[in-house]
Amino acid sequence: MVQGEFVTIAEEEIDDDLTLLMARAVGIPRLGIFNTYSEKKKYVPLSWIESGGKSLKIKVGRQTKEYGMDIIGEGVFNLIEKASEALSLNSLAWRGVQLLGDLIHMPKTARSEADLALIADNKRDTLWFIYTPKKGKWRAKPCFALTEDERKIVDAALEDAKPWPALMLENGELPVTMRNVSLTKELSHVNPQRWSEFLLPVSKAMLLGFSDWSPGGEHKLGESMWAHLPTAAYRSEDTLTAIASAGRDFLTKITAYLRLWPILEQIQAELVPDATKLGESRGLKKRERFEMVSASQGDRRFKVTRYVDEVETVAFGIVPETRLPGENDRMVTMTNENWDSAVDACAMGGEKDPQYTCNSILGGIEVQDWYARLRCCLSGRIVSSAAESAEDSEEDDS
Repeated sequence: MVQGEFVTIAEEEIDDDLTLLMARAVGIPRLGIFNTYSEKKKYVPLSWIESGGKSLKIKVGRQTKEYGMDIIGEGVFNLIEKASEALSLNSLAWRGVQLLGDLIHMPKTARSEADLALIADNKRDTLWFIYTPKKGKWRAKPCFALTEDERKIVDAALEDAKPWPALMLENGELPVTMRNVSLTKELSHVNPQRWSEFLLPVSKAMLLGFSDWSPGGEHKLGESMWAHLPTAAYRSEDTLTAIASAGRDFLTKITAYLRLWPILEQIQAELVPDATKLGESRGLKKRERFEMVSASQGDRRFKVTRYVDEVETVAFGIVPETRLPGENDRMVTMTNENWDSAVDACAMGGEKDPQYTCNSILGGIEVQDWYARLRCCLSGRIVSSAAESAEDSEEDDS
């Protein structure tokens, strides 16, 4: 909920009838759509521009003018450039990089081997699991699939121990985040694309009000960052705990993406008219069915079927429960080797859970797609799609 009145901090004139505004009250800024003909304004979060399939329509007298998202996207890019100084965006975004780096490497802990065998759902959303036996050093397990280069570094750093090979931590306080340990720094050096390069655009996106998968589109993570980043204690344990709670939905998704990053790079995702018929035509056998809820699509529900063959393929057919006009199904295909690697990574050293792995893969794909769209939005390169259209007319506030 917005507190206070919006104050315009930047303007971008599209033409004589439409001007885009960057406005802010408290917390995340908003995109203002100003119909200069009717002098009506509508304020929306910047996440509104993420879908390239939208178009903006405004009424000018008895006529309707339509603007593709390529035009709107370029205007928003210019707005962000104009508003950056007033928002202190660059300095806050770099603080956000540090904070997000801390958050994605926050570990979960267990104090008995029984807890490790059957990991509770509220402890799955982590890249590091720390076992704290009554005696001896704390043991950290990396819970993510590895590239070949990363495996060399990780294997050299782990020591033989029960219940699994682990990174031995020095006695003292349990680390709030594993970001500062030498192994994490080495991983970031050998694979910056996975561990560090994405942090700056994501930090900017959260501060500007792009999607963070909060229920009801509340942008809880971005609002929490605005509340804490300007303070001196923005990386304190209390702040990290507070922001982790506010951004739980985002961190769940981003954990799945980072955990399975090398696997996601090799997965084939297709848009198809009928995933069920395609699976049958390819000779795939149904293994299990379950339901998935997509927070990034307004909590839409999808039916998911996992298929296998006897040789080398695992696939998922994703069918919307309520189909939108022109909407296709999706078929996601991977090798058995990649599936096994994903199951192992998601097990986190405990019991293997195929359905949790399915959800993690699909969540990771969702983030992968979102991140690609986000980078286009932040560079002004949004492409309109003729397959979809979303209308914002004068009667709808502008």
